[in-house]
Amino acid sequence: MQSIKLYSLTGLRFFAALLVVIHHTFRDLVDVPGVSDLVWLGTVGVSFFFALSGFVLTWSLRPADTKRAFYRRRFARVYPLHLLTLLLAVPLFLFEGKGLDAGQLVSAGGLLQAWIPDSNVYFGMNAPSWSLSCEALFYAAFPFLAARLVNLGRPGLWKSMAAVLTLSLAIAFTVTMALTPGDDARFWLYIFPPFRILEFIAGCLLALLIKSGWRSPVPLPAAALAAGAAYTLLTAGNREGHPLGNGVEDAIILPFMLLVIASAATANISGKGWFLSHPWVVRLGEWSFALYLTHWLLLELVVHLDPGSKARSVTLQMLEGGVFVLVAVAVSAAAYTWFEKPLEERLRGRRPRPERVEAEQKVAAALPQ
Repeated sequence: MQSIKLYSLTGLRFFAALLVVIHHTFRDLVDVPGVSDLVWLGTVGVSFFFALSGFVLTWSLRPADTKRAFYRRRFARVYPLHLLTLLLAVPLFLFEGKGLDAGQLVSAGGLLQAWIPDSNVYFGMNAPSWSLSCEALFYAAFPFLAARLVNLGRPGLWKSMAAVLTLSLAIAFTVTMALTPGDDARFWLYIFPPFRILEFIAGCLLALLIKSGWRSPVPLPAAALAAGAAYTLLTAGNREGHPLGNGVEDAIILPFMLLVIASAATANISGKGWFLSHPWVVRLGEWSFALYLTHWLLLELVVHLDPGSKARSVTLQMLEGGVFVLVAVAVSAAAYTWFEKPLEERLRGRRPRPERVEAEQKVAAALPQ
């Protein structure tokens, strides 16, 4: 079972990244009544990525793997594109007339920015890269976490899952009540890696449950509908002037995201990948990391060159927003094809074994297109 490639989860990655991109586009580039409100909570796409990261790493866990090999693969996977976008931010900021801060550059380069409670630091340079600072902690901890979690039986996994979800909600509500809104609460509940690792651990536990033989009883469309309903209710609270705040909203919607992941994995294992396993959707999922990391710089450039975009008619703003998203996807395709993928393969130092490639191709061919 462990060798099955879960193509549907790769497809899901694209929609999580797209949610973040649309959130930024309809907040910073254009402002369309109704639409901008609806995508206000698009930041939960990051929570989805964190949980999915834990799931995928645990699902593909190799018993004989070494920590060194694991860390090398993770470095090859995320750092080259991060470094490229960080370096591209330098001439962009100079072009925009912004000052460059050595502290921002060093902290971002070392993936330490999410540990510093200053929005000028954790959102400095290429803003979305703050989440990679969290991922760096997840990767560092994963070999040690996995060694303990894999020994839990199914009852222990369920108890641990309940504890993680409860702890996430409890911390979020406690910090929200204790701190004033703004950078303080946002940092501790949205940015700070030790809090966000709870989402990653939840993903790890879910993967182990699936590996143990448990299957989601909820069909994927119903799981997606439930997650959409939860998202809609949370955005409605914001429109009425009663937002719960980052952290609380992420903790509330996390179980629904986990349900979507579980249902997608269950469908894939049973040979029903739905449209998420279609080759083009999987390809979009492969571009998702590049889409997530490159869209912010592109958005910065467009906003600088076109500062009056929010003053246009709703129709023109919708058109500009849609065109921007399409261009961002095209840029991500180029970044993945010509930089991210070839450099990752080079840094890994070896290519996949032919028999493994052949096995994955057979699985892909067997899935509904």
